[in-house]
Amino acid sequence: MSLIRLFFQLLFLRAGPEDMPAGQQPLLIAVGFYVVVGVLLDFAVTGESGIGGNGLGAGLMLLAADALVLVGYSAGLAVLRGHRARIPQMLTALFGATAMLGLVAWPLVVMQPTGLEGENIDGQVGLWSVLMIALFAWNLVVLGQIYRRTLDFGAAIGVLSALGYFILSSLVYMTLAVQLLPGETGLPT
Repeated sequence: MSLIRLFFQLLFLRAGPEDMPAGQQPLLIAVGFYVVVGVLLDFAVTGESGIGGNGLGAGLMLLAADALVLVGYSAGLAVLRGHRARIPQMLTALFGATAMLGLVAWPLVVMQPTGLEGENIDGQVGLWSVLMIALFAWNLVVLGQIYRRTLDFGAAIGVLSALGYFILSSLVYMTLAVQLLPGETGLPT
């Protein structure tokens, strides 16, 4: 079965990290897929101006920071739970699922209301916001399932583990974005 098909099945909870092929090559493919989707999402947000509006370098640094947070947080949990041997398959599943969810998010990111569409901007923003919240919830469930199956957690602790990753990732991202993208993040400089 192809790796991309397995990533797709992760989204519907029909596959888990234990179904990912072992080894470094599948993990590298998953990381590459994650980077490509991350670049596509950033181009969708920023348009032609490049990643982060500050060139390809800044965007790739933010993407690399998120990847390091995902690896460090997830591997740390696996070590604490005594499942060091499961780390490569867990990371393959996490990077693959995150990339697939990014592909699902891509049309929503492209269709983000800007206020230039016309009179019904409140309705557009409302619908878009509901869809993005639903996608975030789906993301929590998918990553929570990966944590649950890898680390022998219950479903609730798996989702809370996924939420912990998102909180940590957001804190790191915002801290770096303020430094790398002053004035463009909407944060004080």
